[in-house]
Amino acid sequence: MITLRVSDAVELVRKNLDELDPNGSIMMDDENGSADEYGDNMSLDDIVARTLPEAINAVHLGAPVQLLEGKSVADEDLVSVSVQADGILSFALTTGTHFLRLVAFEAADSDIVVTDVLGEASPEGRKQLNPYIRGRADRPRLVLSQGRHTGPVFKYYSLDTGRESFPSYVSNPSSAIYKLSFLQEQFFDESATEYPICRRLRQNIIDCLTAMVLETYNNQQAQAYYQKANSYSTI
Repeated sequence: MITLRVSDAVELVRKNLDELDPNGSIMMDDENGSADEYGDNMSLDDIVARTLPEAINAVHLGAPVQLLEGKSVADEDLVSVSVQADGILSFALTTGTHFLRLVAFEAADSDIVVTDVLGEASPEGRKQLNPYIRGRADRPRLVLSQGRHTGPVFKYYSLDTGRESFPSYVSNPSSAIYKLSFLQEQFFDESATEYPICRRLRQNIIDCLTAMVLETYNNQQAQAYYQKANSYSTI
């Protein structure tokens, strides 16, 4: 992860606006509040700053998973961890983690990295209730419990109950989690000077932010920037 400074975001959005129309960013300032006579409205810089977290979240949610980086889970992020006798690993994250999207999960007894989260009520999610066809160590599945987004609850299917190490996971469930990283939802903070972002998505975020600002001004050229924001280089 890297950080994107609010001041840099403002400068880059203004650059995009001026490429569309010379002095376009200044004209938007005049029309929408930076001039003294329109002091009750937000300036362009204010709009960019307030919209930045929304643009970050949108791009982080839409990007291919191979471009993502994330926060590694810490002990304080976990509310509970348990391992059942049949190999199901369950864990819950705290409300304060602001979980947005999974980046990677890997159990201690498997080399398979899971990046997709299944809905509990989805067809594949319901399959995990059948012990004969559910996920196993060589083709694991991770399920998000329905209705648990504020403090998300996950079930991993499943640990290998035949391994010698399995009893240690039952007695110490946290040791069954080898890797867990995720993206956090960003919220506007008036005192914030920067926000964490995935390095390879920086330009996509600036393009999405530009589109959102243009949309605020009812500028039809917003669609062109939305298209650029949704174009990802996976090389």
